[in-house]
Amino acid sequence: MACGGTDSDSDSDTSFEEDEKFTVFDGGDLGKFLNLHKPSDPSWNKENASWVYVRNPSAKDTGRDVDKALQKWEELQRSPLKVTAERVKEIAVETNITVGKWMIFKHRTVIDEVWQKIAEATVAGRLGCSSKVSTTYQSDTGQRNKIDDNHVICVYTDNYADTDEVMRVERELRSIGINDVLKYKPDIYTHFDIYAKNPYNIKVSLYTTQGPVMPAD
Repeated sequence: MACGGTDSDSDSDTSFEEDEKFTVFDGGDLGKFLNLHKPSDPSWNKENASWVYVRNPSAKDTGRDVDKALQKWEELQRSPLKVTAERVKEIAVETNITVGKWMIFKHRTVIDEVWQKIAEATVAGRLGCSSKVSTTYQSDTGQRNKIDDNHVICVYTDNYADTDEVMRVERELRSIGINDVLKYKPDIYTHFDIYAKNPYNIKVSLYTTQGPVMPAD
């Protein structure tokens, strides 16, 4: 898929655990769907989902070749060439894995309200190609997220090299009241296990933006 996927095979948007599941909005009454599938609901478990997912109806799917990308990545690492962000991008473009995401972290006490805004804007075509939110169930631990009661929302765009589109989505997020620090990361970095403090000195967050400074009371 060109945009954030919803499965755990080669079309996935990140490297998920095998038991990670999605609850997907596939049309109909969005308000009813969001009310029935609130990310803060404590009843989420391995039988339903770790993520709730919505899609921009106008988003298009194109084939991605994760296996080829991983092969190219291994070849690059074995070669005398230096691993750089530009060479990673060349692999991303060649294998059609150009999707990236704005990441928003919110506490459980406010996650439902914030997710509703983002889901509605996504389905209305105002944001990128899709969005997802983590639920209270974490597949990596097999239990509820009890560490800090935080959730993450990922808002996807289909081409991280398209700065105009990436920043347009950022401005739309600001317009619907998302005032947090936002960070944008290409999914190809996740496929290649490129995280913070990586040995290649690649900056993981391509863009970081601050929300407006709120006046003191």
